Amino acid sequence: MSAFKLSRTGFPQAKRRDMSISSAKGSIFSQQMKKLKSNDTKMVVDTETTSNPMPDIKVVENIQPKPCSSKEIKIMTPITSVKEEIHLENLEKMNKMTPEEILEEREKLMSTLDPAIIAFLKSKRHHTQPKVETRQPSIAEQNQPENEISIEEISPAKDILSQPNSDKWINFDLLEGNKLAWMKDMPKPVLKKDEKYEARFDFGGWLLPYTQESINDENRILYHHGEEPARPGYTLQELFQLCRSNVIQQKIIALNTIAAILNLHASGIYDHIIELPIEQIFFVLRFCLDENTPATLNSSIKAMRNLFCNTIDETCLDCMLGFGLGKIQPVLSVDEDVDDNTVNDQQLAEQNLVKCLFRSGILIRIRYIINVVKPSDIETIVNCLDILIRLARDSDFIARELYEFDGLIESVVGNFMPKVFSTVQSTTAYNTPMIQAVKLMRVLASRNDKMASHLVNKYKVLDSVATYLSNENLSLNTAGLKLQIESLRLWETLAFWGFSLDYFKVLRPILLQLIDYHVKNTNVDASWTIQTHLSAILNLLAQFAVVNYHGVLEYVKVLFESGLPKWMTQFLHLSTYSCGKLQILSCLIHLLTVILKFQPANVHLPWENVYKLVEMLITSETFKMVTENIKSSSNFLNNYELFKSSDNLKMSKSIAWNAVDHIVPVLQTKSCIPFVNKMAEFIAESTSTNLKLMFLQHININLYLKHIQSSYNFYLTSNWYTKMEADLIKSVLKMAVHSQKQLDTSLYYEVAVKSLCIFTAEMKPSVEYLFSNIIFCRTFYPSEVLLKHLNIQDDDTLKTALEDIVNIQKVYVDVLGLQQNVIDLQKVRSLNVSQTNIMPLDWIYSPIIALYSNEPSKISEVAQNFIISNCLRWVYIYETYFPDLANMINPTDKFCRLACTYLGSDSLFLLPEIQNLLRTCLNQILSNHDDDLDFDKAIHGLKSFQDLYTQLLEQYQGVSYGDKLFGQFMLVPLAQRHNVKFRKAMWSEYAAIVQIFNVTEDELMTDVQKYLDPAEEDVSLLKCYQRTVSVGAVRKTSIFYKIATHHVNAFRNLNNA
Repeated sequence: MSAFKLSRTGFPQAKRRDMSISSAKGSIFSQQMKKLKSNDTKMVVDTETTSNPMPDIKVVENIQPKPCSSKEIKIMTPITSVKEEIHLENLEKMNKMTPEEILEEREKLMSTLDPAIIAFLKSKRHHTQPKVETRQPSIAEQNQPENEISIEEISPAKDILSQPNSDKWINFDLLEGNKLAWMKDMPKPVLKKDEKYEARFDFGGWLLPYTQESINDENRILYHHGEEPARPGYTLQELFQLCRSNVIQQKIIALNTIAAILNLHASGIYDHIIELPIEQIFFVLRFCLDENTPATLNSSIKAMRNLFCNTIDETCLDCMLGFGLGKIQPVLSVDEDVDDNTVNDQQLAEQNLVKCLFRSGILIRIRYIINVVKPSDIETIVNCLDILIRLARDSDFIARELYEFDGLIESVVGNFMPKVFSTVQSTTAYNTPMIQAVKLMRVLASRNDKMASHLVNKYKVLDSVATYLSNENLSLNTAGLKLQIESLRLWETLAFWGFSLDYFKVLRPILLQLIDYHVKNTNVDASWTIQTHLSAILNLLAQFAVVNYHGVLEYVKVLFESGLPKWMTQFLHLSTYSCGKLQILSCLIHLLTVILKFQPANVHLPWENVYKLVEMLITSETFKMVTENIKSSSNFLNNYELFKSSDNLKMSKSIAWNAVDHIVPVLQTKSCIPFVNKMAEFIAESTSTNLKLMFLQHININLYLKHIQSSYNFYLTSNWYTKMEADLIKSVLKMAVHSQKQLDTSLYYEVAVKSLCIFTAEMKPSVEYLFSNIIFCRTFYPSEVLLKHLNIQDDDTLKTALEDIVNIQKVYVDVLGLQQNVIDLQKVRSLNVSQTNIMPLDWIYSPIIALYSNEPSKISEVAQNFIISNCLRWVYIYETYFPDLANMINPTDKFCRLACTYLGSDSLFLLPEIQNLLRTCLNQILSNHDDDLDFDKAIHGLKSFQDLYTQLLEQYQGVSYGDKLFGQFMLVPLAQRHNVKFRKAMWSEYAAIVQIFNVTEDELMTDVQKYLDPAEEDVSLLKCYQRTVSVGAVRKTSIFYKIATHHVNAFRNLNNA
């Protein structure tokens, strides 16, 4: 305890400065305090009193135990505690005791205490708790670590103080470490294994590593943040805070960084790495979008555009048009519901982000930006138009609201599709033709004929199109060519709805001039833009050939005489190729296909010359080189994981980050699928059988079909861009139908069956065509299959089934709805991207599943009999004639589908014909795949097999009438190798079934040993066996009796042994 003096007045005495102390070593105050402390003396207890009213009191420390005399007087001061008094008394007693007495007392005390308390006290003695400092450290203590810092540890200070004569600078003679410590390099943080950390980004949107090797002039700006100062970059939360900053520069940097992050995220680079809080980002950006400061507005609208618009998807959709493909545009809607304001903004954002954007008044805001703010930055207008294009691709509700929004379309057309404009490059978007504005009109026109009509009649967009196409100056630069390309595409879309026919006549000289120029000057190795320009013209002519055939004949003659021979010859001499270099030939062949398809009888064209050119093309080395990559170009055959967009924001899904070019295979640089698609379409439409055979038997095409034949797993079947491959396979199969007498049809039959799973709802007519001409066509069945089953007369079931093949086909057409809600592709230009595949892999069981899923009571007994009997007939034919195709379906799935027959009508399974077919189909499964059955695996279409088995048990217990075939189905999951829970359910919960079960050992369709080996080990089930047998609740002729007695006896023998 430090010494102190008590003042007689009760107040502390004032300290006075010692004038002998100088400031040479530290401050004067600190030196004087040290001196006072050194002069302090310890207090000693004095038994004598003084004349002072309040004598100095000294405390004796470290009192050693010693014998006390009776004369010694002890003075207790207020400072002395009761604890010390007791301690002294104890010492006095112990001093009077001998060592033996001390030990004896110790033993007595230890015997009376709880052993746990003794152990605790001993542990406290050896493990003293560290003293916890609760007071606030003083400034001197806080500065102590910094005072010990060496100048060598602080690079900036070292550089400064190493200057000549720095020691003579004013106030630089003393190093104050605590003031320089903040300049010290931060220690490099260490990341522990499996430790999570918050993502940080640079200003380009790139995800940064946890730490960087060094801080330099390039990355120094990435460390200007408070939290985790040793880590580079900014978190999203820090960027969100900067977005609310009053400093415009900070806000702009934050918005631009978020825009860059969203752009990279949309490319798929961060897929499975980070998950962005899309909804939170949206609300931050929407708040910033309401500012009118030009720089802030540009940055916020760019970030919003990157959130909603996917540049890669849009580019891929536009590229398809260059091959005469993709004219049907995707509708990217989450749902078609109208916004009824029943949910708040946050909930709506989680469900449908585009609808939430619409609710936030984005149309009002964009109209205000265009008409009032009028930003001088062209990028701001481009981003606004891109957002409108994305809204136009959404649901019918959003597209209609956009189109009908007061003054918006009028402002876009008036400002950015002017009929009169200057060809001099402008720094502003106003009164300047904008490609995005023309594209917006095209996307709106593709939605329905009403919008297309208004664009033509109300907004006069074709006047602008005519102006752009007739302006020669626009043809002299890339930007002008791109404007003309988009104008031609808009014109082609309007022509689809039957508008703009008069403009086709008016602009005839311009179109002839453009075609003449391309025929003379454009080659197959021209730039992408020039090829796309010619392709747009050819696509326009193809569309007009549908609605005005005779009007395009003069253009076709020019192409027949000059263009086709030139470009075909140039193709034959190509040494290398890329997908983009095949645009001209693809669109030219597409035009020839339309001309051939709609050719009137009174029109004669030199098709024989065209066929010879196409034959030369197919047999050329160039075609072999181009189609060499057809397997790697297939969506169907390549397993790439697509970038998974959030459920509240739809995309066309062209991005596959791990694939070549980071897009789906059919659109990659070396893909030949678009070109081969158009080739196959033309050849299938042609009348030349020789041309068809040459194409089908080409080495690379044949190899591609064999890859499909040998594959059991197919990928990207519901992807939007797989449609072009589905069209290719359809054309190939159409050729095979026309040439089946000269072909081995086994390859094409298997391709037809396996490719059914890639056809979507709009392709129902194609599926029906394959059903009629291949799947259910006996004349198309492979010859080796027919030879293998020559003795069909010996199999009455198979004979009857084949004779009734027409009714079988009718059942599948009706059940699959191939003639219901058929989409006429000649009357639509947009389809929902979420169109599902109409044919499941196990489609042969579809009638049974449909009957099981719906209410059987609504269907008459006769109709149910017709559906199920024909379905089972086809299953039998399929399993007999095409076992390899049937093996594509898992045996467990087959068993479950057949078992569902018993869950329909209560008496349907009792009909003799149904009984016979079910027995035959079940026997096929048990004979070939009994050991492959696995009821614990996930079963397609079922939550769990146990639920289905429970339904079957209840149905058997209620309406089976002791049917033995039904009993055979119930027995299969009871084999010893299957899960014991099925046996427990039968013998405990549904023990009544055991009592009526009448299947004997001789009637079993499988080996009885499957139910006997290995011996049962579950004690509860063994008790059920014993109890059932002992009370006679099982028939002795039943297989159940043998199963129960066998396992009970085996268990007894094991215990006895």
